[in-house]
Amino acid sequence: MNMPLDQDVKNRLLARRGEWPAIAASSGISHSWISKFVRGQIPNPGYTTLTRLGACLGVRGLRRIVEASDAAPAQQEAA
Repeated sequence: MNMPLDQDVKNRLLARRGEWPAIAASSGISHSWISKFVRGQIPNPGYTTLTRLGACLGVRGLRRIVEASDAAPAQQEAA
């Protein structure tokens, strides 16, 4: 049985509580948002946000979503 994405991400965050600053930096999601989400203060976290966190946390089947701002430096380096 598959666990809902929001619960899976929350469980993984709880298991890696001391790593939240690094997870926030890697995912582009603020530490404050992560803390509020785990405490249940964000009732509708959004699929894109959960996907970005899930990819950083190793949820199977997810890839990191690259936003235009993330891709710009790589495009400049290639030129």
